[in-house]
Parts: sequence; structure tokens; C-alpha cells
Amino acid sequence: MRKSLLLAFVGFVLTLGVFLKKSSSDVPRQESEFVYARIRYHMTSDAWRVREVPWHHDYPYGDRTFPTVLGEVTNIKTSPTSYKIVDIDSPELFDYPFAYLCEPGYLELNQKDTKNLREYLDRGGFIMVDDFRTADFSPQAGGAEDDIASFRRQMKKVYPDRDFVRLDVSDPIFNSFYKITSLDMVPPYVFPGQRPVEFLGLRDTHGNLEMVLNNNNDISEFWEWLDEGEKSMHDAATAFHFGINDVMYAMTH
Repeated sequence: MRKSLLLAFVGFVLTLGVFLKKSSSDVPRQESEFVYARIRYHMTSDAWRVREVPWHHDYPYGDRTFPTVLGEVTNIKTSPTSYKIVDIDSPELFDYPFAYLCEPGYLELNQKDTKNLREYLDRGGFIMVDDFRTADFSPQAGGAEDDIASFRRQMKKVYPDRDFVRLDVSDPIFNSFYKITSLDMVPPYVFPGQRPVEFLGLRDTHGNLEMVLNNNNDISEFWEWLDEGEKSMHDAATAFHFGINDVMYAMTH
């Protein structure tokens, strides 16, 4: 068992080596079998506190890294440009069955946003929600931060009768490509009084996940800083495992 795990990890490291070599030069755009949407949204009035526009966090480095690694380990045809910034109220969102949304604590849905987002999810769209936390103090907020509570209020506009559920390791999303055996992930950074990492979901009427929420975590931070050597290879691999599983689940359910 240990030998097989070691071989798998070595293979993953070699894959990252291929990516790093490719990313050192300009890669021409090519036809991709998978392109995802990074959602640009209307923001709360306090979004000015953040050093970077919230929906933009980890862009474009995380967005270039993730689809490249996805293509290497799954043989899905991708490129470092296999993503698109899409407005949350745009019908263009329906062109992308998988979407990424970050810093949801700064999301402010208007009526058009709400209608478009509900239709996207009802049609089978899937959103990975990343980079948010509950903490006693946040340098961004300048005080206590409770992003999940804020995002919950916004999603009640979309589905008044639904709520987020806590996921455990037996959920199919954690076995869709990699078999993830533990959800005890170490976040890339921790604010004072930050709560533990947990994975939440929003289910449709059939019980399938239409959102996965990386609460008290920032998975794309590992994607962004991989080639900077800022994070451990083990934690980076874990972050990619979760992201790749999200994609494979979304495209098969």
C-alpha cells in the first residue's frame, strides 16, 4: 500500500515538473475539451477593504496552473488558457458547466444575478466556491469575518428552502477521480481565531451536489503559488486532488 502511494505521489511530482517546464514560455491557445468560468460578481460596499478585487483573487496564476495539471493527470485536452471570466448575470455562464467563485463573503446578488444563478444551477451547472473563512480577526475586514454567514444570506435569495450541508469523506465527490481518505486539510494561511477547514455542499432536489464550498480554506492559493515554492508539495498535491475531483464529479453528474 505504501509503495503504491509513493509511486502515485512520484508520478504527480513528475506531472508538476512537466507543467513548470511548459509554463516557463508562452503557450499558444489551443482547442480545449474543458474550459471553466471564473465568476465575476457584484460586490458588497465593503469590498474596497480588500487589497485585491475579491472575485479576482489568485487570478490569473491559479487559473493557468489548474487546467494544465488537470490535463496532465486526466488526459483531458486543456491548455493554460482553459478558463474564461464570466459575469454572474450573463447568459454566457450557461456555456460553462463548471465554474469557480472566490471570496463569496463579498458577493451581493441583485435580482438579475439571482435569476441567472438559479437558472444556471437548475440546468445542471456546478460551482466550486473557494477562499473564505470565519475568523475572529481578518486583515482584510479589519475585524471579525464571517463569510459563510454572508454567503448563506445571498444564496437564500436563490433557494429560500435550501441550506448548505456538511460533507464527509464518504460523499461521492471525494471518490470521483482520486480516492480522498481524509478531509483534514491544512489551509495555506490562518487568520487569528479562524475556524477549522470543512467542506460544505449545496444539493439539488435529486441529492446531487451543485456547489462545493471550501470553507476556512483557499485551495487556489496552492495552485497560484506552486511554482514559487511557497507551499509544500504534499499540500499542493492535496489541493489539486480536491479540485480535480470537483471537476470530474461535476462533469459526470
